[in-house]
Amino acid sequence: MKLLTTLTLLLVCTAAAASPASPRPTLINLTLTPSHVHRGSSVAIRGHADGCPRGDTVTILSRAFPATHNFAGVPAVYAPVGAAGAFHTSTTIPRARRVGRYTVTARCGGGNLGVAPVLTVLR
Repeated sequence: MKLLTTLTLLLVCTAAAASPASPRPTLINLTLTPSHVHRGSSVAIRGHADGCPRGDTVTILSRAFPATHNFAGVPAVYAPVGAAGAFHTSTTIPRARRVGRYTVTARCGGGNLGVAPVLTVLR
């Protein structure tokens, strides 16, 4: 039994050493155009995520967005990552969305990218 436990531990440690953890992606910028948008209008979302490889997907989250897609119960839109970590997409703010200020966050590679601009929804 002790030999099996030692062998299992050795295999786990060897696998961990063979595949070092990749660095967490970080967001260099996230831009909302316009940053004040009327209900029923579109907002363009652009950004650059350092460490998100080309072909990966950035998940952009905000309670201001339509609930077409969700991530952990929060409305989300997706953007493919292009050259040098750049991404862009757009979405239309639902006409029924309440007027107010909404935080926008982004994720890539399993981690939050750490920037949270505010989108103001107008009548």
